[in-house]
Amino acid sequence: MLNRNYLFLRTSASRGTKFLLKVALLLISLAAFAQQPAKKPLLADTHKTAGLDCLQCHKEKPGTPVKTATCRNCHPDIEKGEKVESGLPNPHDAHMPFPDCAQCHHIHKASENQCDSCHSFGFKIP
Repeated sequence: MLNRNYLFLRTSASRGTKFLLKVALLLISLAAFAQQPAKKPLLADTHKTAGLDCLQCHKEKPGTPVKTATCRNCHPDIEKGEKVESGLPNPHDAHMPFPDCAQCHHIHKASENQCDSCHSFGFKIP
């Protein structure tokens, strides 16, 4: 009888401990998720919010990279510093040749600041 009670208590304690551990892990995960900064929308989302359909830019074949000439249809003054932060050099009119837009501005993944590979201007790339 004593052995049976011991096993019952041990099994119950084990279940209770496992449950408490699961609850603790869930709470830790939720706290970590809540502290993460909100992800900024991808350019595809921004374009969609502006009312653009994918085929307006992907005219040749859906899923193929969009050419810079297509971007210039809506962004013709890019070398003049369209939406460049004040006090910062214009990355579109720099000492390097003007790149293909897609080198920095990615539509379906986070954009990246190619200038930061040598400089530390702190551009916020849309």
